Order: sequence, then C-alpha cells, then structure tokens
Amino acid sequence: MSEQRENNGRRRRDKRRLEPTDSRDRWLISYADLVTLLLALFIVLFASADHKRATNIASAMAAQFNQSGDPIVSPASTGVMPAADSLVAVRTAIERTFATNKALRDRAAIRITERGLVVSLTEAGFFAPADADIRGDAPPLLDALADALRESDAPLRVEGHTDSLPISTARYPSNWELSAARATTVLTYLAGHGIPAARLSVAGYAAGRPIANNATAEGRAQNRRVDLVVLRSNE
Repeated sequence: MSEQRENNGRRRRDKRRLEPTDSRDRWLISYADLVTLLLALFIVLFASADHKRATNIASAMAAQFNQSGDPIVSPASTGVMPAADSLVAVRTAIERTFATNKALRDRAAIRITERGLVVSLTEAGFFAPADADIRGDAPPLLDALADALRESDAPLRVEGHTDSLPISTARYPSNWELSAARATTVLTYLAGHGIPAARLSVAGYAAGRPIANNATAEGRAQNRRVDLVVLRSNE
C-alpha cells in the first residue's frame, strides 16, 4: 500500500516537471512588440528627410501592416502633404540648393520660426539701394529658389522689410512703399515661374519687424530684406 502511494506521488512530481511554464516566457511577446514599434519609428524618421523616399517607404509599410485588406491612403496619393512634412521637404530642397549654389547661399539665409520656414533675401543680393527692381544677376537665384519652393503646397507669404532710416523719393515716398514694392516684385516673379498664385500673398512691413539692431550698419543691412515665409497650416 505504501509502495503504491509512493509510486503515485512520484508520478505526480514527474508530471509537474513535464508541464510547460506558460508564464516564464511571456515577456518575449512584449519585447517583440517594443522592437517592432522602435523599428517603425526609425523608418519614419529616416523617411521624413526626403519626400520621395517617404512615399516609397510608406507604400512598402502599407503592404506589410495592412492586415484588414482595406486600402491605405498615403499623403502622396491624395496630393496633400501634412504641414510638418511639407516644411521638411522644402527645407531639404533649399538646403540642397544652397549646397550647390554658393551665390545663393551668400545672398540668402534660412531659418525656422513659429510661423514656418523663412528664407531671407538680402537687399544687397537682389536689389539696388532704394529700388524695387530685381538686380540683373538675381533671376537665376530666384529660379533656383522657385524650384525648391515647389516641393511644398503650403501657403507662401512674401514680406518686404527695410531698416529704420527714412527715405523719400519720387517713386517711393517712404519705407512702406519700398518694402511693399520689393515684396510684390518677388511675388510676381515667383508666380511667373511655377508657384501657383493660390499659394501666394504679400505684405510690406517697412522697419516694423527688424531682425537685427538698426543702430549699426551691419544690423541695418540685415533688416533690409525680403522674406519668403512657407507658412504652417495654423497660419
């Protein structure tokens, strides 16, 4: 009798040893999910630097992750690019243009603000003093900018600025007229070189929005500019 109980106990112990431990390896499932999410994140970050590459990667990911069989619509297929992606695309295009065009790089600067992407064109690089006519050597530079700006569908505001020194000429009685005239000249040029008119607007601020100190000659030179502002969607 005791021998039978001992055999039964031995069989129960052996059975427990053979049973799988379900909970021991459950952490692998969460770990695999985390790795998958990190992979997707790095793919998106890599793709965001180039719109064409982003479109190709989005299509490949859609084929892998669309398990329901429903069509996935990408920004490229709708013709509408989200504002953030649009700014990245146009910034990449402009920086690529700057890298190969020293003349443009010397006469323009790019920065990101709360309103959007700003390309500042210096007066000395594009206009004669107290004049709104484009310099004879400036059109090729504006052509290169127009090519880069076509990477975005976002609204584009052309803004004229001057320094604080007053002017009074027969053509431009004050800095208001000069700043607005310069902005309008650049807008008209861009509209004639492939930038849709629906994207464009114009503003003249005279000396009202300086980016440098008007008390110095260097600061005044920086303030005399035309800004091309690729606006964020909320603007």
